Amino acid sequence: MAIKSNFSHVVDLVVAPIGRGLAALGFSANVLTTLGIVLTGIAAWQVVVGEPVAAGWFLVAGGLMDTFDGAVARARSASTPFGGFYDSVSDRVSDGIILAAMAWWLRDSPRLFALAAVALVAAQVTSYVRARAEAIDLTCDIGIMERAERAILLMAALVFHRWLLEPVLWILAVGAAVTVVQRVHHVWCQIDRDIPDELMAYTGGDRAWNRAFTAAARGFFGPQNFDRAYDELAASGTRGDG
Repeated sequence: MAIKSNFSHVVDLVVAPIGRGLAALGFSANVLTTLGIVLTGIAAWQVVVGEPVAAGWFLVAGGLMDTFDGAVARARSASTPFGGFYDSVSDRVSDGIILAAMAWWLRDSPRLFALAAVALVAAQVTSYVRARAEAIDLTCDIGIMERAERAILLMAALVFHRWLLEPVLWILAVGAAVTVVQRVHHVWCQIDRDIPDELMAYTGGDRAWNRAFTAAARGFFGPQNFDRAYDELAASGTRGDG
């Protein structure tokens, strides 16, 4: 899905004017980030006391603060390293407290509790994998379940909990786990590695299975490693003919 990655220009068209308006009113990005944490904390408390609909709307309000803080920073030309750091930390805190609150709320239902717990752990690991990848100068902004998707699904699950709670928890748990695997694999593909010549030999030939194997191998090992190995093997003239 990756709303932020695939539709960033559309999001910016909506968010940027509002960010300029909030900046003109005197709001700073860090104030909005802090408000987002506070509102998410209130949402978590509402979940704990058994008021999921109210929690959902507080979460919507907190999500809006998180959406606009970056736009305000850009409008004020006030983007700073600390602002980015604070925003990232607040995202992790917000994810953690709302999912922990949901796990507590659902503690009497083993299946739903387990789903909420898996979603909580996978959400934190998703962010951690990206942070560690970027720390070694690799990219890691892929995945079917990024933070924007998680937030929207959580809002819907709480507001419409009578109908959507369990389906959304399944989507969150499975989607977040898949995203962790996607990100780990994406990082693995960016690290230089040798591909056995025995495997590369099967990329020769023009049969359907040769083409299928080539596509699968390129996806598994990553374009960077596969294309280099493919070119080296082609230059040596040792590719098989299938």
